[in-house]
Amino acid sequence: MEYWHTYKKVIIPVALLIFALGIFALLKATRPTPQLQQAEERFWPVATQRVSFQDMRPYVRAFGEIRAGREAELRAKVSGNVTSVHEDLGDGASVRAGVVLVTIDDFDYVADRAEAQANLAEAKAKLDELIAVLSVEEKLLPMDVEQVSLSKHEVDRQAKLLKRKAVSRKTYDDALSALNERKQKTLVREQSIARLKTQIIQAQSAVDKATTTLSKNEKNVADTRLKAPFDGFLTDTDVTEGKQVSTSDRLGRLISLNNLEVAFHVPEADYARLTRLNPLGGRDVTIFVRRGSDQTEYSGKIIRIDARVDAATGGRQVFAALSGLTLETDLRPGVFVEVSIPDELYKNVVVLPSTALHDNSYVYVVVDGRLQKRTIKVATLYEDNVLVVDGLKAGDEVCLTRFAQMGEGAKIKVVAP
Repeated sequence: MEYWHTYKKVIIPVALLIFALGIFALLKATRPTPQLQQAEERFWPVATQRVSFQDMRPYVRAFGEIRAGREAELRAKVSGNVTSVHEDLGDGASVRAGVVLVTIDDFDYVADRAEAQANLAEAKAKLDELIAVLSVEEKLLPMDVEQVSLSKHEVDRQAKLLKRKAVSRKTYDDALSALNERKQKTLVREQSIARLKTQIIQAQSAVDKATTTLSKNEKNVADTRLKAPFDGFLTDTDVTEGKQVSTSDRLGRLISLNNLEVAFHVPEADYARLTRLNPLGGRDVTIFVRRGSDQTEYSGKIIRIDARVDAATGGRQVFAALSGLTLETDLRPGVFVEVSIPDELYKNVVVLPSTALHDNSYVYVVVDGRLQKRTIKVATLYEDNVLVVDGLKAGDEVCLTRFAQMGEGAKIKVVAP
């Protein structure tokens, strides 16, 4: 008893420990052994595309704005008071070629024209008079020449008679005097003809000057009516009825609707691809104008390309002329547009989304539920697509989905896109 009291503080803990170890050994011995299960291989859900070949013409999207390919400044061609303006004259108004836009008071110009007409008539009358006198003088000259010839014969005859003393010396002298008079008359006639010809040249010059003056006055009268030189729409108009205008005043601008063009930028990489086989000039393009949710298409043709390369972007500025426009077409310079430029036709190619392409050189195809790397040859990239010309065959199933553990032999499961 004395022994128990002495060692009970040690015996009790030891006994409890031995009891606990016994319980643990019993539980471990009676624990059921679970069967080992093999871990299932993970698969990845992917979307795929069956390979099929087709002819494809891709396109390049560019952005630009409408510009005026042709415009005219409307200036008063004569000075004066504006008596009337076209009823639709104003910014944005559409007008036809030949429509009178502004009328200027023509009183002074009509008076000047009437005076010029009178001066021309007077000059022509003077010319006609001189021509008539010249005609008479030219007709009389042969008669004078003939009289000189007859007088020479008479002098010769009188000289022969004088030698035979058949006539007096006075008779011979009278014949000689008549000859000299006829020669002098002929000379005067010739001088008159020469003088008349000079006067006719001067009179013709006066007629020409009067004709020019009349033409200027007629033009001034016509210029009192300012007409639209071509179909288009007005902008920057600054004229009202009663306004005093001069030839230096600008009354507005007329922008030709038939010569609207689109200026747009093409990046150098796209420019190189578009011109790989054929030049870009003359190629048809489609222009898209968006207004809210609405979109309108217009046709155009590339007419020129800026020779300079943009130092900032490395691209080119390209210009296309719009076609099929009318005065009712709601297009104005400054409108932003989208341009679709067709590329060359690529024959017998495979069109895939760009997500299927890796390192620009290979794709993954699905073979027996696993990925297999396939090296391909790319014809070109456009927007979100890639055109493949070699490395695939019809019926191949190309993986379109990307995932972190993507690689050769990865297990996949094809799901609907």
